[in-house]
Amino acid sequence: MAAADITVVEDGDVRIIKVGPMGPFANNAYIVRDVAARESLLVDMPLDRQPLLDAIAADGGVRTVVATHWHPDHWESYDAVRGATGAPVLVGAREINIPQERIDGRLEDGQEVRVGSTRVTVLHTPGHTPGSISLRVGRALISGDTLFDGGPGRTFASGDLETILESIQAKLLQLADEIVVLPGHGANTTIGDSRRGYDEYQRHPKPRGFHGDVAWEA
Repeated sequence: MAAADITVVEDGDVRIIKVGPMGPFANNAYIVRDVAARESLLVDMPLDRQPLLDAIAADGGVRTVVATHWHPDHWESYDAVRGATGAPVLVGAREINIPQERIDGRLEDGQEVRVGSTRVTVLHTPGHTPGSISLRVGRALISGDTLFDGGPGRTFASGDLETILESIQAKLLQLADEIVVLPGHGANTTIGDSRRGYDEYQRHPKPRGFHGDVAWEA
């Protein structure tokens, strides 16, 4: 099994380690570390567990786990991660289809999760799932499957596309252009590039009720 790529975003005393792509769906996971406090937050638990467990072991400080949403490719390593860290697992307040015994808490829109002295802000960004969340960390945004490089996340039912676009426009595109977007799959982007893509999409939008994959550019 090939090792996952590791890339790092530094922002003062905060280090965000991107682990991925992993598994058949090229998932990314993120370790948000308060360097001074030596404490970390893990975001998502993708399918390819060994690269993730290696990154967790190298970090040595994961105290909390947050799932951006409850699709299997984002929690398939749940048991291994819990065994390695003993950390509580948190999800969005409105996420569905989760056995209650699998989670330890729910996160409301605007709530903060502390990692040492670092504040991670929860943004409820529904559309891909009803309870999908994104996480604002300083000059970075961990967007789960809400916002990708080149378009929004995949949608599955009538009305979901309108919902995810509203999440992106009302919550994420209000952030500064220079914010780095760290998605659940694929390459990083920025809010500035995403705003330009969204504006381009508005020139040729999909019809209401469309669902599936969408790209900003036709």
